[in-house]
Amino acid sequence: CADYAATVYENMRATECLIDQHYLEKVQLPTEVKETSRAFLIEWIIDVHRKFRLASETLNLTVHLIDRFLSLQQIKKSQLHILGVTSLLIATKYEEIYPPELKDLLQVSENKFTKEQVLEMELQMLQVLEFSITTPTSYRFLERFKKLAQVDDQTFFFAQYLQEVAMLDASLLKYKPSELAAACLVLSA
Repeated sequence: CADYAATVYENMRATECLIDQHYLEKVQLPTEVKETSRAFLIEWIIDVHRKFRLASETLNLTVHLIDRFLSLQQIKKSQLHILGVTSLLIATKYEEIYPPELKDLLQVSENKFTKEQVLEMELQMLQVLEFSITTPTSYRFLERFKKLAQVDDQTFFFAQYLQEVAMLDASLLKYKPSELAAACLVLSA
């Protein structure tokens, strides 16, 4: 609704959150998550996202949940895959009309863990994140900037691609989602 667009945008800018960009540098044990491990996980999530044909916002929220959780709680590298599946599960429950079932997510993960392990991780994540899931991601800003700049679909899809590639680089966490979206749109034009 155009009448509320400015107010919605102001609210998005006021509530966008920065994640500690240095959380991966605080790793002290060799078994803990490092930047390359995170990048491989996000690349796998992008593939699963495409396989299930999920909404773009689901992917963005999934990555945001992973980064927020890892910035607050250190986990072992061996738990990273289950964290990714759990984050995807939470994001699909939140964003999708028909989210994939847990058994389908387990199957695409080659049944490396059980349903109970995922549900346990889900509870742990929600508690660590204090049940706060909603946040304006860079995709939401990208959608808004598309309307403001009146760019064509090809430019928007290229900006969206750049934004997905940017998800792999943890050093870009130092930028607000709105800044990242603006940069992707400018680079795509």
